[in-house]
Amino acid sequence: MAKLDEAKERLGLLKFWLGAFVACFVGIGAWCATNYKLFSDAYLLFVLSALAEIVLLYLIYNLNKETKNILKEIRDLKK
Repeated sequence: MAKLDEAKERLGLLKFWLGAFVACFVGIGAWCATNYKLFSDAYLLFVLSALAEIVLLYLIYNLNKETKNILKEIRDLKK
C-alpha cells in the first residue's frame, strides 16, 4: 500500500507543476497577443517570449508523458 500512496503523491506533484506550466504558457501567449506592437521595437523581447513558449511546451509534453506513466503504474499497483 505504501508504493501506491507514493505513486499518488508523485502524481499530485506532477499535476501541480503541469498546471503551473500551462498557466505560464497561456499567460505568456496572452501577453504576446496583447502587446504584439511592442515587438517591432524590441525584437529581443519577441525572441525571448518565443523561446519561453518553446521551453514551456517541451516541459508540458514531458510532464504529461510522465503523468501517463505514473497512471499506468497506479493501475498496475491496484491489481
